[in-house]
Amino acid sequence: MPKPNPLMQGLKQSHRPEPPASAPAVAAPRQSRAKAVPPSRVGRVLIGGHFAPEVQTALKIVAAEERTSVQALLAEGIDAIFARRHKAQIASLSSSFDDED
Repeated sequence: MPKPNPLMQGLKQSHRPEPPASAPAVAAPRQSRAKAVPPSRVGRVLIGGHFAPEVQTALKIVAAEERTSVQALLAEGIDAIFARRHKAQIASLSSSFDDED
């Protein structure tokens, strides 16, 4: 006789029978999954990338040495990219969490 599978037993226990066809379908109230957003992040978006851990360490060291944040350094770098391409340097305008990193 095979061993009982605990995952399958859990699925069987959690299975809910279908309501009868004659019962009216009532939508269950949806719970909001929206997390509380800090006021400093309202109207902001995340821009990110995947880099080697050494990049993160180096950025944090530079930020600590300059008594600033990684956020501020990234805004400075993005503005430098815009400047090289003759675009408006707008990243520093949207950097509102200098003290949060």
